[in-house]
Amino acid sequence: KTSAVKMPSKSFPSTKTLSLYALSFCCGVLIYSYNRELYTPFVLDLPLVSYFNSTVNESFAPAEVILPPLPPFKSSTLTKPTAWTLTVSKGTKKRKSIVCYCAKCGSTSITNELYKIVFGKPWDYPLTEPWIQELDSTRWEGLGKKVRKIDFGKTSSFAVIRDPKERIMSAFRSKVGCQGWNDFEDREKIVPALLRLAGLPEKVASKPQYGSGLCLNKTVYLRALFMIHEQGLQGKLNDHFLPQHLHCFRHAPPSKWTVVTTVESPKARCDLESVVSGKSAGVNCSLVKTHSSGKKARTPEALSTIDEARLNAITRKEYKIFGSYLD
Repeated sequence: KTSAVKMPSKSFPSTKTLSLYALSFCCGVLIYSYNRELYTPFVLDLPLVSYFNSTVNESFAPAEVILPPLPPFKSSTLTKPTAWTLTVSKGTKKRKSIVCYCAKCGSTSITNELYKIVFGKPWDYPLTEPWIQELDSTRWEGLGKKVRKIDFGKTSSFAVIRDPKERIMSAFRSKVGCQGWNDFEDREKIVPALLRLAGLPEKVASKPQYGSGLCLNKTVYLRALFMIHEQGLQGKLNDHFLPQHLHCFRHAPPSKWTVVTTVESPKARCDLESVVSGKSAGVNCSLVKTHSSGKKARTPEALSTIDEARLNAITRKEYKIFGSYLD
């Protein structure tokens, strides 16, 4: 009798083991998806709600928001840039130079030092008009003249810039913010004008802690600026919010200027003296930062995800143009 050959039986996982495998696979997929969302920037085209005046916790927002590129500005809306020609006597000769600075770029510090260089003494008229920045006033004894079309030729030139984000938030605190003792007179005019240009109703504004009129919180302020840029109307902005490349550099890029600097530069004063006087003593070259309000510079406030995205969007062009000059 021939016996049948017994084949070895195959061992299959139990139902319990299969369930554990399935659970592990699902957990792995979930962890991968979570990490992918956590570390991958999320591009979001944010809707611009018409009536928005809130800084509520934006728990729905991803870790990073990247707004779509803004359109180019409409050149027909641009106010012509303003610079100053300064004529200083050097013995029997006269030396001409061009100086330009934007609002919130350290203009008080620059013009205070400029006055000392030209007249050899400090400015003697604090907090009274005409302000020190008005180089064509009688207090400058006719040495300064406003020009709208810059023709360099062989003339030495000096322009001041500032970190774009710092400048925008500095303008917020001093010109439109609701907290502290701001420039009340300017705020009463600037806030309504800013809202009108953006196409926003005054109901999105707030009541200030001190003073009369209206004020803006950071979210509404940055949203208004973003909407203005989105419409290509940034050329119509008040000087304190006007992008820097649309002021001193509208018709003359940074490369055309003899000196482009910030007030924080360790040699800013000596560069200014060299441009205006033709030479510099090479001592005390840094500027002492001053402001007409007498207040010290403050650290910019923390921003929400969407506020930061809007600030990035409206300053992106400036960083592209001035990045190497800000280092």
